[in-house]
Amino acid sequence: MYKIYAELRDLKGVSDYQVAKATGINRSMFSDWKSGRSTPKRDRIEKIAEYFGVSPEYIITGESKGVQTDVQAPSYYIDAETRALAQELHDNPELSVMLDAYKTLSPRDAKLVMEMVRRMQNEGTN
Repeated sequence: MYKIYAELRDLKGVSDYQVAKATGINRSMFSDWKSGRSTPKRDRIEKIAEYFGVSPEYIITGESKGVQTDVQAPSYYIDAETRALAQELHDNPELSVMLDAYKTLSPRDAKLVMEMVRRMQNEGTN
């Protein structure tokens, strides 16, 4: 179950802290869940599922059983390509401050911004 939760968390681009704050679930529960020390109770699974817009069954099994989910394209980014570009930004600490600006950019515009920043960085080192 933790693997499914972690995938949803990463797709949405949030931290355990942000999920804990939004759901009212103690942050230590996530580390206990990850290490296998505990398994969340149904009410917590329901809160997590509601936060991510999926069914509790999806959190438990990875299957949605007739419930519409938006697992492949969370609403934070406008499409998968923009999400991939934002992940590239996240992985590069020097560019990561731009993540929030990326959530509404088209892939074309996101690439242009990234290229512009890279050029500015290269000019600064020359």
